[in-house]
Amino acid sequence: MTASLTSGRSKLLFAGLLFLGLFGLLFVILYGNIFLSRGSQNGLKSEDTIGTFGKNVSAKKYLRSLGFIKADADEISKKNSSRVFCCILTQPENHEKAIGVKETWAKRCDGYIFVSSEHDDTLPALNAHLGEGRDILWGKTKLGFRYAYKFIDEYDWFLKADDDTYVIMENLKLLVADYSPNQPLYFGHHFRRVTPEGYMSGGAGYVLSQAALRKFVEEGLDEYSCLKKNDGPEDALMGLCLHALNVTFGDSRDASGHNRFFPFTPSEHMKPGHMEGVRALV
Repeated sequence: MTASLTSGRSKLLFAGLLFLGLFGLLFVILYGNIFLSRGSQNGLKSEDTIGTFGKNVSAKKYLRSLGFIKADADEISKKNSSRVFCCILTQPENHEKAIGVKETWAKRCDGYIFVSSEHDDTLPALNAHLGEGRDILWGKTKLGFRYAYKFIDEYDWFLKADDDTYVIMENLKLLVADYSPNQPLYFGHHFRRVTPEGYMSGGAGYVLSQAALRKFVEEGLDEYSCLKKNDGPEDALMGLCLHALNVTFGDSRDASGHNRFFPFTPSEHMKPGHMEGVRALV
């Protein structure tokens, strides 16, 4: 008798739980679309926009930036639409490090050259004949871009980087895909100091459009509009030169206001509040 009552109660309990489950499923089916179409305070729709860093960003783009949505066909096409030539500064004692660059991200450049004070066919590296040291980086940069100018019609964008820089080429190509290389443009991590319009950090690397490189070589170097000597702060002198040539300083931040170029080491950028003291300069 006791066993029979217990079995009966179990059946009733099971039936009740099954009913609640079916009711809940029916509720979701009937009203789920209504909630999705209206949205909620905590939900995001692909058509909705959200406020991030004072900008309106589509929820779809925001989720994609966080890695929750894979890139669509248009973005994949963008990654392949721009041809980028990479000019990478190095020095003889770092050629082994430069081989690491060659075997990793430099492979994704559409063309590249290393600039050193010693010729090296294995990289390959040009001999700048300027010696070594931070004070002659301006001379090496000018030489590298003058070399790249020989192929100006073969590429759309021209990147300057160092042998301790790491570039995710697919992201760089996504950035420049929205701009015409026929316009004089200049992208990087923008420090707004030293020169009238500031400059792009040399350590983070920076990229010039085809039109910007043409102006830099034809007007800046050949007509001596830019500083002729080879010493001095390379990135600041480049900013001063391109400002004088009316090259547009582009905003390289993404749709969420996050940086794409980073001037310091990864460990420095990971420190809480590290960029707070820099924001007054950018």
